[in-house]
Amino acid sequence: MLLKSRDIYVISGEAYDKLLAAGWFRGSRYMNKADYICVDGDILSPVHIRLPLTGHEFSKSQRKVMRKVESQYRIEIDYPYICQQACDLYNKSKHKYQSFIYPDFDDAMSFVYRPKLSSFSVCVYDGDKLLAMSFFDMTKKSMASLICVYDLNYPELSLGYYTMLKEIEFAKKHKVKYYYPGYVMEDMKTFAYKFRIGECEMKNGSGRWLPQSQVRHITTKSKKYKAEFNKLVAWLEGNGLKGRKRTYPLHYAYHPEYSDIPYYRYPLFYDMEINGERHVATYDPEKGTYVWSLVKKSPNLKKVLNEFEMSVDFLTNPTYELQLLETVREVHLPIQLLDQLQISISNPMGQWSDPMTSFKMKASVK
Repeated sequence: MLLKSRDIYVISGEAYDKLLAAGWFRGSRYMNKADYICVDGDILSPVHIRLPLTGHEFSKSQRKVMRKVESQYRIEIDYPYICQQACDLYNKSKHKYQSFIYPDFDDAMSFVYRPKLSSFSVCVYDGDKLLAMSFFDMTKKSMASLICVYDLNYPELSLGYYTMLKEIEFAKKHKVKYYYPGYVMEDMKTFAYKFRIGECEMKNGSGRWLPQSQVRHITTKSKKYKAEFNKLVAWLEGNGLKGRKRTYPLHYAYHPEYSDIPYYRYPLFYDMEINGERHVATYDPEKGTYVWSLVKKSPNLKKVLNEFEMSVDFLTNPTYELQLLETVREVHLPIQLLDQLQISISNPMGQWSDPMTSFKMKASVK
C-alpha cells in the first residue's frame, strides 16, 4: 500500500514514538505514512524532519521573535479545546492548505479527545481576541507539532513560527528528546519554513536520521516512480498509443483492510480511451512492474471523500484526475520485458500473456 494508516486511539505513547521515528505523521485521529503526496499537479515524496533537543539553544533571532510576541500579547499553554474563534481562524485560512481539507475545525481537531496521549495547545491572545492556536502531542521522548491556525492580519508577528518556538520551549522544559514538525517535500521548497526552527535531522532514502548539513541528496520513492513511469509513457507513445499523463490524488481510497472495492491505487497514470473504454497504464513501485488496467468511474466518490473538501490546487490544475476510479481488470509486466511486448490496436483486449515464461508476448487492446 502506498498510504498506510493506523487509528491513534489504540496507539500507546511508546508506539507513537516509534511511528514518529519511522516517518509516520498524525492527521486527525489517524497516524499516516504516505509514500507520495500530490502537489502542484505532480507527485512528491515527503522528507521527514525532526529537531534534536538535547543541548538545544535558541538563536538570537528566535529569542527576539519570542520576546516581540510575549511583550504584547497573552500566551496560554493548556489542554486543547475547540472554540468559535479558532474555528473562524481555520475557515479564513484553510484555502492555503494542500490536498484534502477538513470542512471545519471540529473535524480537523477530532483528535483532541484522545485516550492515550498528552495533547496541548499554545494560544496567543490580544485581550480576549484569539490571534493564534497550535496543537501538539507529547510523550516522554517526543513532541509532534500537529496544526496551527492564526490571524492572517498579523503577518509581522510570524505567529505560526512563534507557536513552533513556544512548543519547542515547552518540550525542552519537559526533557523531551525530539521535536517533530512533520515533513518537507523532496523539492526542499514546499514547507521549507520548518527549517527555520534550527539544525534539523532528516530521514534519508535509506531510513536513517542524519544531520541536515550532511544530507545533500535524497533518493526518494517518487523520483524512481516517475523515472520508470516516463519510460513507459515514451514506449506507449512510440507504439502509437496516444493519451495524457494524469495525477490521481484519490489513490488513497484503496485500502483493502477497510473495503473490498478494487479502487484504482496508483498516483500517476497514462490515460487512454480505446474503443469507448478507459485504459490506464502506470508503474507499480511495490511489485516493480508495469501495469495495464481497464478502469471505470466509481459511484462512491462522496462516500470516500466523507465530506472532505478539495484544495484550490486540486480544483484548478487540469493535470489532476478527480473522478474516483475502480479497476475492472489489471495485468502486470516485469519492466525488463517491455521491449519484447508487441502492441496491436486492431484486436480485442487480450492478456499480457504469462511474462514469466514467455519472451514473445502480445498485449492486444481495443
